[in-house]
Amino acid sequence: MLKRAGAGALAALLLLGAAGAGSSTAQAAAPACFGAAERDPAHPCTNPALSVFPALKDRLQLTASGCRQTHQEPGPICAFGTRRPHPRGTFALLGDSHALHWRGPLASVGRAQRWRGLSVWSPLCLFSTAVKYQDGPLRDHCVRWNRDVLTWFAHHPEVSTVFISQAVFISIVPPPGRTVLATKADGFRRAWAKLPGTVQHVVVIRDVPGTANATFDCIDRVLAAGRQRAGPACREDRRAVLPWDPAIAAALRTRAKRVQSIDMTHYFCDRLFCPPVIGGVLVHRDLNHMTIAYAGTLGPYLLRAVRRLSASW
Repeated sequence: MLKRAGAGALAALLLLGAAGAGSSTAQAAAPACFGAAERDPAHPCTNPALSVFPALKDRLQLTASGCRQTHQEPGPICAFGTRRPHPRGTFALLGDSHALHWRGPLASVGRAQRWRGLSVWSPLCLFSTAVKYQDGPLRDHCVRWNRDVLTWFAHHPEVSTVFISQAVFISIVPPPGRTVLATKADGFRRAWAKLPGTVQHVVVIRDVPGTANATFDCIDRVLAAGRQRAGPACREDRRAVLPWDPAIAAALRTRAKRVQSIDMTHYFCDRLFCPPVIGGVLVHRDLNHMTIAYAGTLGPYLLRAVRRLSASW
């Protein structure tokens, strides 16, 4: 029988996840089937000894990300991934806070590939030409941020790959006769086209499913009743929590050969449902962001997806 992992081992894994878990050290520290490992298509598994980590009361706590600040504008911008003095390549992670929760998994990718990553983000700002349809003060800020981002890329030709992920819930008001989805998709395509030619690859990572406060209440009730299987008991309808991502729609329909996409939805949902606890790890820290712990377990699987894409680069 599989033994329950001690709190110290899980706490150590959380700290590794904050810095970008996915290294062999992190994997050695993890109990069997921990987190995203439960949904590994190559080796799916179940560990009934696992309960819920982190505790609900601790899910909002953050630890140091290991990202080292390098620039102030448009930023602040920080570096992560490999620390070797001569990286094999440099990539950027671009977007809003929904890009940030991919920083840990991408740090694992950077270390494995010997790539240096640069985090370029702004809260609630889409990298898009459609931001003029946002509300007033936010619109003005995001217009400036988009302009500054393009200037920054022009001054950093070493960045050959850009990973983009953005929150699907950021609202815009489309112009007359256009849908929100079409307006967003067009805005994304046009913004990507403005990136300089030194950016050879634009990889769009599909946004993650959301959740509801009622789901956290459900997990609390399950645990209070002395049960451990909060994931299946509190699962959510996939259609309700996973809206279609217009950035993915744009990536799939663009003719630009440098634009590709990664969809990690399998590690959050099956065909019908999205459980809030996977492999004993709480998936969400709030209504739409991953916990550091769950993001940390995604590193090996994001690496697998990136290597499939990069094999043709």
